[in-house]
Amino acid sequence: MASTQSPKNKQGFTTNVNQKKSNAAPTISADDSSGRGFTMAIIALVVVGLGAIAFLATQRESDVPDGEQIGAVEISGPALAQYPQGVGSVTSAQTDDAIGVTAPTLTGLNFDEAEVKIEADGRNKALYFLAHWCPNCQDEVPQVQGLIDAGTKPDDVDVYAIVTSVDPGRGNFPPETWLKREGWTGEILRDDDFNRAFNAYGGTGFPYVVYLDGDNTVVARSSGTLESVVTQSIWDNLSAGALVEADTTETDVSDPDAPAEDSETEEDPVEE
Repeated sequence: MASTQSPKNKQGFTTNVNQKKSNAAPTISADDSSGRGFTMAIIALVVVGLGAIAFLATQRESDVPDGEQIGAVEISGPALAQYPQGVGSVTSAQTDDAIGVTAPTLTGLNFDEAEVKIEADGRNKALYFLAHWCPNCQDEVPQVQGLIDAGTKPDDVDVYAIVTSVDPGRGNFPPETWLKREGWTGEILRDDDFNRAFNAYGGTGFPYVVYLDGDNTVVARSSGTLESVVTQSIWDNLSAGALVEADTTETDVSDPDAPAEDSETEEDPVEE
Protein backbone atom coordinates (compact mmCIF):
# COMPACT_ATOMS: atom_id res chain seq x y z
CA MET A 1 0.00 0.00 0.00
CA ALA A 2 1.48 3.30 -1.10
CA SER A 3 2.10 5.92 1.55
CA THR A 4 0.18 9.17 1.48
CA GLN A 5 2.35 12.30 1.05
CA SER A 6 1.62 15.35 3.21
CA PRO A 7 1.69 18.43 1.00
CA LYS A 8 2.75 21.91 2.17
CA ASN A 9 0.24 24.72 2.31
CA LYS A 10 0.93 28.25 1.07
CA GLN A 11 2.36 29.33 4.42
CA GLY A 12 4.96 26.57 4.40
CA PHE A 13 3.28 24.50 7.15
CA THR A 14 3.04 20.71 6.69
CA THR A 15 -0.49 19.32 6.98
CA ASN A 16 -1.86 15.78 7.26
CA VAL A 17 -4.35 14.99 4.51
CA ASN A 18 -5.92 12.25 6.63
CA GLN A 19 -6.73 14.71 9.40
CA LYS A 20 -9.37 17.32 8.85
CA LYS A 21 -8.46 19.44 11.93
CA SER A 22 -5.47 19.40 14.19
CA ASN A 23 -4.98 21.07 17.55
CA ALA A 24 -1.21 20.65 17.39
CA ALA A 25 1.00 23.72 16.88
CA PRO A 26 2.17 24.08 13.29
CA THR A 27 5.75 23.25 12.42
CA ILE A 28 7.74 26.24 11.09
CA SER A 29 9.73 25.63 7.97
CA ALA A 30 13.13 27.13 7.15
CA ASP A 31 11.53 29.68 4.84
CA ASP A 32 9.25 30.96 7.60
CA SER A 33 12.12 31.08 10.09
CA SER A 34 14.09 33.49 7.91
CA GLY A 35 11.00 35.68 7.58
CA ARG A 36 10.61 35.86 11.33
CA GLY A 37 14.30 36.81 11.67
CA PHE A 38 13.75 39.72 9.30
CA THR A 39 10.76 40.85 11.36
CA MET A 40 12.78 40.71 14.58
CA ALA A 41 15.52 42.81 12.96
CA ILE A 42 12.96 45.48 12.02
CA ILE A 43 11.61 45.50 15.60
CA ALA A 44 15.15 45.91 16.94
CA LEU A 45 15.77 48.88 14.66
CA VAL A 46 12.54 50.50 15.79
CA VAL A 47 13.49 50.05 19.47
CA VAL A 48 16.93 51.60 18.86
CA GLY A 49 15.33 54.50 17.00
CA LEU A 50 12.87 55.19 19.81
CA GLY A 51 15.73 55.09 22.31
CA ALA A 52 17.69 57.65 20.29
CA ILE A 53 14.66 59.94 20.10
CA ALA A 54 14.15 59.68 23.87
CA PHE A 55 17.82 60.49 24.48
CA LEU A 56 17.73 63.56 22.24
CA ALA A 57 14.53 64.74 23.91
CA THR A 58 16.18 64.40 27.32
CA GLN A 59 19.21 66.37 26.16
CA ARG A 60 16.97 69.12 24.77
CA GLU A 61 15.02 69.33 28.01
CA SER A 62 18.24 69.60 30.01
CA ASP A 63 19.03 72.86 28.22
CA VAL A 64 15.80 74.42 29.45
CA PRO A 65 16.39 76.21 32.73
CA ASP A 66 14.23 75.27 35.67
CA GLY A 67 14.64 78.54 37.56
CA GLU A 68 13.16 81.99 37.08
CA GLN A 69 15.31 84.39 35.08
CA ILE A 70 14.54 87.42 37.26
CA GLY A 71 14.27 87.67 41.03
CA ALA A 72 13.44 89.97 43.90
CA VAL A 73 16.35 92.17 44.96
CA GLU A 74 16.74 93.97 48.28
CA ILE A 75 18.83 97.15 48.05
CA SER A 76 20.22 98.82 51.14
CA GLY A 77 22.02 102.16 50.92
CA PRO A 78 22.10 105.18 48.60
CA ALA A 79 22.38 104.63 44.85
CA LEU A 80 25.62 105.42 43.05
CA ALA A 81 25.89 108.29 40.58
CA GLN A 82 25.35 107.30 36.97
CA TYR A 83 28.36 106.26 34.95
CA PRO A 84 29.90 109.48 33.56
CA GLN A 85 29.67 110.11 29.85
CA GLY A 86 32.67 110.70 27.62
CA VAL A 87 35.31 109.45 30.06
CA GLY A 88 36.39 106.29 28.26
CA SER A 89 36.07 102.65 29.16
CA VAL A 90 37.52 102.76 32.73
CA THR A 91 36.98 105.55 35.24
CA SER A 92 39.23 106.97 37.93
CA ALA A 93 38.88 109.32 40.89
CA GLN A 94 39.45 112.24 38.52
CA THR A 95 36.58 111.31 36.23
CA ASP A 96 34.06 109.48 38.41
CA ASP A 97 32.21 110.87 41.43
CA ALA A 98 31.35 107.33 42.58
CA ILE A 99 34.98 106.45 43.32
CA GLY A 100 35.45 106.22 47.08
CA VAL A 101 31.69 105.94 47.72
CA THR A 102 30.21 102.94 49.51
CA ALA A 103 28.04 100.94 47.12
CA PRO A 104 24.60 99.77 48.23
CA THR A 105 24.24 96.27 49.60
CA LEU A 106 22.44 93.86 47.26
CA THR A 107 20.59 90.78 48.44
CA GLY A 108 19.03 88.46 45.90
CA LEU A 109 18.95 84.94 44.50
CA ASN A 110 20.93 82.93 41.99
CA PHE A 111 19.40 80.44 39.53
CA ASP A 112 19.40 77.72 42.21
CA GLU A 113 17.28 79.95 44.47
CA ALA A 114 20.18 80.31 46.91
CA GLU A 115 20.68 83.70 48.55
CA VAL A 116 23.49 85.89 47.21
CA LYS A 117 24.60 88.96 49.13
CA ILE A 118 26.96 91.68 47.96
CA GLU A 119 28.13 93.57 51.02
CA ALA A 120 31.16 94.76 52.98
CA ASP A 121 32.52 91.30 53.81
CA GLY A 122 36.25 91.93 53.41
CA ARG A 123 36.32 90.51 49.86
CA ASN A 124 37.23 92.45 46.73
CA LYS A 125 34.59 92.15 44.01
CA ALA A 126 34.06 92.71 40.31
CA LEU A 127 30.35 93.00 39.50
CA TYR A 128 29.51 92.36 35.84
CA PHE A 129 26.06 93.67 34.91
CA LEU A 130 25.09 91.63 31.86
CA ALA A 131 22.17 91.61 29.42
CA HIS A 132 21.70 88.32 27.57
CA TRP A 133 20.75 90.07 24.30
CA CYS A 134 23.82 92.33 24.26
CA PRO A 135 26.54 91.22 21.77
CA ASN A 136 29.19 93.09 23.77
CA CYS A 137 28.24 91.08 26.85
CA GLN A 138 28.42 87.90 24.79
CA ASP A 139 32.02 88.86 23.93
CA GLU A 140 32.91 89.85 27.48
CA VAL A 141 31.74 86.71 29.31
CA PRO A 142 34.06 84.19 27.58
CA GLN A 143 37.01 86.59 28.00
CA VAL A 144 36.39 86.89 31.73
CA GLN A 145 35.79 83.17 32.12
CA GLY A 146 38.96 82.49 30.14
CA LEU A 147 41.01 84.43 32.69
CA ILE A 148 39.33 82.54 35.52
CA ASP A 149 40.02 79.19 33.83
CA ALA A 150 43.63 80.19 33.27
CA GLY A 151 44.02 80.75 37.02
CA THR A 152 45.08 84.38 36.72
CA LYS A 153 42.24 85.82 38.78
CA PRO A 154 43.57 86.85 42.19
CA ASP A 155 42.26 84.63 44.98
CA ASP A 156 40.94 87.60 46.95
CA VAL A 157 38.81 88.93 44.07
CA ASP A 158 35.30 87.51 43.64
CA VAL A 159 33.57 87.80 40.26
CA TYR A 160 29.80 88.21 40.02
CA ALA A 161 27.40 88.18 37.09
CA ILE A 162 24.40 90.41 37.74
CA VAL A 163 21.80 89.18 35.24
CA THR A 164 19.70 92.20 34.32
CA SER A 165 17.50 93.68 31.57
CA VAL A 166 15.99 90.24 30.91
CA ASP A 167 13.66 90.10 27.91
CA PRO A 168 12.19 86.75 26.68
CA GLY A 169 11.48 88.35 23.31
CA ARG A 170 15.12 89.10 22.56
CA GLY A 171 18.04 86.96 21.42
CA ASN A 172 20.18 84.62 23.49
CA PHE A 173 17.37 83.99 25.98
CA PRO A 174 17.37 82.62 28.62
CA PRO A 175 20.45 84.03 30.38
CA GLU A 176 20.75 80.96 32.62
CA THR A 177 21.34 78.71 29.60
CA TRP A 178 23.75 81.24 28.09
CA LEU A 179 25.95 81.39 31.21
CA LYS A 180 25.90 77.60 31.54
CA ARG A 181 26.98 77.28 27.92
CA GLU A 182 29.90 79.65 28.55
CA GLY A 183 30.93 77.62 31.61
CA TRP A 184 30.49 80.59 33.95
CA THR A 185 31.88 79.74 37.41
CA GLY A 186 31.48 83.09 39.17
CA GLU A 187 28.63 84.02 41.45
CA ILE A 188 25.29 84.97 39.90
CA LEU A 189 22.59 87.34 41.14
CA ARG A 190 19.30 87.85 39.30
CA ASP A 191 18.09 91.42 38.98
CA ASP A 192 14.34 92.12 39.15
CA ASP A 193 12.03 93.07 36.29
CA PHE A 194 12.64 96.78 36.95
CA ASN A 195 16.46 96.38 36.79
CA ARG A 196 16.73 98.03 40.20
CA ALA A 197 20.18 96.60 40.99
CA PHE A 198 21.53 97.93 37.69
CA ASN A 199 20.01 101.35 38.33
CA ALA A 200 21.18 101.47 41.97
CA TYR A 201 24.74 100.95 40.78
CA GLY A 202 24.52 103.75 38.21
CA GLY A 203 24.49 101.65 35.07
CA THR A 204 23.88 103.29 31.68
CA GLY A 205 24.95 100.59 29.19
CA PHE A 206 26.23 97.03 28.82
CA PRO A 207 28.46 95.40 29.72
CA TYR A 208 28.91 97.44 32.89
CA VAL A 209 31.35 96.58 35.69
CA VAL A 210 31.74 97.99 39.20
CA TYR A 211 34.91 97.13 41.15
CA LEU A 212 34.60 97.11 44.94
CA ASP A 213 37.09 96.67 47.75
CA GLY A 214 36.42 94.68 50.92
CA ASP A 215 34.48 97.59 52.44
CA ASN A 216 32.14 97.68 49.43
CA THR A 217 33.74 100.95 48.36
CA VAL A 218 33.88 101.72 44.65
CA VAL A 219 37.47 101.55 43.35
CA ALA A 220 36.69 101.89 39.64
CA ARG A 221 33.97 101.35 37.06
CA SER A 222 34.10 100.31 33.42
CA SER A 223 31.67 100.25 30.53
CA GLY A 224 31.94 98.30 27.28
CA THR A 225 33.98 95.26 26.34
CA LEU A 226 37.52 95.33 27.72
CA GLU A 227 40.60 93.56 26.42
CA SER A 228 41.69 90.66 28.63
CA VAL A 229 44.93 92.45 29.53
CA VAL A 230 42.96 95.45 30.81
CA THR A 231 40.64 93.25 32.87
CA GLN A 232 43.63 91.42 34.34
CA SER A 233 45.32 94.71 35.26
CA ILE A 234 42.21 95.96 37.05
CA TRP A 235 41.86 92.72 39.00
CA ASP A 236 45.53 92.84 40.01
CA ASN A 237 45.30 96.45 41.18
CA LEU A 238 42.09 95.68 43.05
CA SER A 239 43.80 92.82 44.84
CA ALA A 240 46.85 94.92 45.69
CA GLY A 241 44.75 97.82 47.00
CA ALA A 242 46.30 100.08 44.36
CA LEU A 243 44.51 102.81 42.46
CA VAL A 244 43.11 101.67 39.14
CA GLU A 245 44.43 103.68 36.24
CA ALA A 246 41.85 105.29 34.01
CA ASP A 247 41.49 104.07 30.44
CA THR A 248 40.18 106.79 28.15
CA THR A 249 39.76 104.43 25.21
CA GLU A 250 36.20 104.45 23.92
CA THR A 251 34.64 101.00 23.50
CA ASP A 252 31.34 99.72 22.15
CA VAL A 253 28.58 99.95 24.73
CA SER A 254 25.03 98.62 24.47
CA ASP A 255 22.81 101.54 25.44
CA PRO A 256 19.55 100.68 27.27
CA ASP A 257 17.91 103.86 25.94
CA ALA A 258 18.65 103.27 22.24
CA PRO A 259 15.84 102.36 19.79
CA ALA A 260 14.67 98.76 19.72
CA GLU A 261 15.82 98.19 16.12
CA ASP A 262 19.44 98.26 17.28
CA SER A 263 20.22 94.60 18.06
CA GLU A 264 22.57 95.61 20.88
CA THR A 265 20.13 97.76 22.78
CA GLU A 266 17.31 97.39 25.26
CA GLU A 267 13.83 97.78 23.83
CA ASP A 268 12.52 100.09 26.52
CA PRO A 269 14.36 102.64 28.66
CA VAL A 270 15.57 101.31 31.99
CA GLU A 271 13.09 102.24 34.69
CA GLU A 272 14.33 104.11 37.72
